[in-house]
Amino acid sequence: MSETTASLYVHIPWCLSRCPYCDFNTYAAREWPEEAYADALVGELTWYAARPPFREATIATVFFGGGTPSLFRPATIERILSAVRDAFPVAAELEVTLEANPGTIDRDRFTGLRSVGVNRLSLGIQTFHPRLLEALGRRHSVEESRAALAAAREAGFDNLSLDLMYAVPTQTQAELEADLTEAVAFAPEHVSAYALIYEPGTPLTRDLEAGRIQRVSEDVEAEMFETVGAHLASAGYARYEVSNYARPGREARHNQAYWRGGPYLGLGAGAHSYAPEAAPMAADASHGVRWQNVRDPARYRTAVARDGHGVGEHERLTRTQAMGEFCWLALREARGLSAADFQARFGAPLVEAFPHVAALRDEGLVEPGDDRLALTRKGLLLADSIFASFF
Repeated sequence: MSETTASLYVHIPWCLSRCPYCDFNTYAAREWPEEAYADALVGELTWYAARPPFREATIATVFFGGGTPSLFRPATIERILSAVRDAFPVAAELEVTLEANPGTIDRDRFTGLRSVGVNRLSLGIQTFHPRLLEALGRRHSVEESRAALAAAREAGFDNLSLDLMYAVPTQTQAELEADLTEAVAFAPEHVSAYALIYEPGTPLTRDLEAGRIQRVSEDVEAEMFETVGAHLASAGYARYEVSNYARPGREARHNQAYWRGGPYLGLGAGAHSYAPEAAPMAADASHGVRWQNVRDPARYRTAVARDGHGVGEHERLTRTQAMGEFCWLALREARGLSAADFQARFGAPLVEAFPHVAALRDEGLVEPGDDRLALTRKGLLLADSIFASFF
């Protein structure tokens, strides 16, 4: 991995409460072992910095996700970022993102985070309608969302991302339009707009299965997807990925690294990592290795203290897996999938590896370009099934 860049993900798993739709590795708590957990994060970081494949990598992006990373003190975030700079060379324009939930943060904490090096903030607004916040199990209020957005600007954040959710049970088109209008009024540099997903085993899915709630129809969800795209485009936001929109130059570089198959190192309980060619636990893997840390925070800390890392399981990718993932990840982006890049990486023509690409063209699901294949408007509405076709 000489002369290459990598991305760093730091997982902070605690929340004040757990949203009923969430299937992330998170834990509701009123207090958490912040110092001890940071010790483990720094220890794991140091272990990887001394070993291939990350030993010679330059860190280009850092992303604090969760959970609710804004629960951690700025001093703790500073300690972790200082350890990153001590262990690795970092890019001249290092992107440092931190997820924050309204209601867990104020102007002073925003100012503190900005002062220690966080330069991109991702706020989990979801909706500006109280009844929809309640349906989603969110703890914060609409007033707290508005206050958090204003406080972030006052603290000096000039790269602000806002999360919205649509296709919430009983949500109307008028409510979605109002959410988009208010979001745009705050002029964030980036907007992520996701349809509500019913993940297996979550309380929301159990409510759906028991008939206590009803999901919106596929037609309504498709109409809402179109509404999001049209509204944000008219406000100057370009769709650069299926669910992500940005002003020019404000795309999330950390997420782009995932979609483009770049190496990333995940620190913390349940965090995922990926190396395109090899990793400490599978140095002979030619098509890439991914691994996941143990999920329980206490077990994670014990593992790092014992072994230097928190790896719980790993997987060597087969050639078929690697080719399929290369394709569907590239198709998520508006720039699309490059047939030339595919051949350079795998030594085979795209149309030979995946003959159904011709049918996708014929059906109007991908643009019929000579090299790059990008999802059409029709293809975007069927994106999940198109992605699945590569496996």
